This record gives sequence, C-alpha cells and structure tokens, in this order.
Amino acid sequence: MHLLPITGVNKQIIEHFSCLLSEYKAQQEKLRRDHEKINHFLTEEAYMHHIHQLIRTYLLLNDKKNKVIGFFSLYNEEILISNKLMKRFKYKKFIIYKPKDNDIFPAIRLHQFAIDNQYQGKMVKGMKYSDILIGYVFEMVREVAEKSGCMFIGLEATENSISFYESYDFIIMKKKSENVLPFLIFKVANLID
Repeated sequence: MHLLPITGVNKQIIEHFSCLLSEYKAQQEKLRRDHEKINHFLTEEAYMHHIHQLIRTYLLLNDKKNKVIGFFSLYNEEILISNKLMKRFKYKKFIIYKPKDNDIFPAIRLHQFAIDNQYQGKMVKGMKYSDILIGYVFEMVREVAEKSGCMFIGLEATENSISFYESYDFIIMKKKSENVLPFLIFKVANLID
C-alpha cells in the first residue's frame, strides 16, 4: 500500500472511488446523502482545495497504485471549549490543560475520512483498512503537533462511523442535531510520547 497526496494520483483512478454502500435502508437516507457528499468531495473538490492550500488530501492506494483504498483530508482549525463543556470532560476523566481566560484551542480537522466500498470491513495483515488509514492520520497529526501547537483532532461523524472513532478514544463534544452531524474530538497528547 502507498499513501500519496491527491496531486500524485491520476484523476481516472480517483474517479473510481466510491464509499456508497450497496444498499441503504429507508431510515438511512441521510447516511446515503452523506456518502454521496464524500464521493463528490473527493472527485470534484479535493484536488483544487489541495493545490490552493485549503485542505490536504491523502489517498491510500493498493500496491499496484491503480485503486484508491481510502482517503482522508486535514486542515487546521480552532475549537471552542466552554467552561461548562470543560466540566463535563472532567467528569469523563478527559482532562484538558486550560490557560486562564482562554476557551480556544488549536486543532486539526479530519475533514473527510472514507474507505472505498470494496475495502470496507476487509482486512490485510490482520488489520482493517480503516485502522491502517486512521494510523496515517495519527502519524501526520503527531508530526504537526511536535512542531506546532495542536491539542485536538476534531471531526464530524456519520451515523455509521461514531463507534469506529470512539474505539480510538474520540469523545462526542456536540451531539447530533437536526441537520448537523455529531462533532467528536481526540486529545493529541495521547499520540505524543
């Protein structure tokens, strides 16, 4: 497998990526739309965002470099954590260093993360492809955090991915509301020795 920036991958290979499931239940209409948005982002927006420094997108390719297994996109952001939320985190034993009079924390947004439908749930060398891909995310974030301030990874999660992120110690910061996905955070200090 190879991890490459989107600028190093042929557009025809990218266009064959799809995270759409083979079938969606009636109550999964929102999930289907979310998956369509992910596909659209990768095939129509990610390259231009990458070359214009808005977002960095990386693709995991098979050994022959002719199939996208999965991809992720990252950008820098700030996360606002109120005193009320800070108290809730302490209750969950999620301790955060908070400077006096500061509610804003540096973070990296995991903007997109998806595995092609042909590789979803499948394993190689005893690991799921999603586990391999999140490992690359953690490695990149760790490298940034060692050079610059970064306390969290933040992301919005589709309904079928929350348990995956929670298995990696992401916690829900904001619950799902009518048209907004739940927002999860991960404490970057967990990646640094």
